[in-house]
Amino acid sequence: MLTLGLWGGLVSAHEHGGQPKQAMFKTRAEAEAAAPGFGCKGAHAMGEMWMVCEKHGQSEQHGH
Repeated sequence: MLTLGLWGGLVSAHEHGGQPKQAMFKTRAEAEAAAPGFGCKGAHAMGEMWMVCEKHGQSEQHGH
């Protein structure tokens, strides 16, 4: 199960019993670089931030 929480303007994704993973970044390049860790590629804009994966909810860890 994946849970998203908002701390200090950054979203971290938690796997059950795992360490948090940062899912939102200030730049597109940072989000694209982190995407493979979520089982996807690319990035998409979320307001003024960038989130991993080309489309929201695309992460393999999210179960979609």
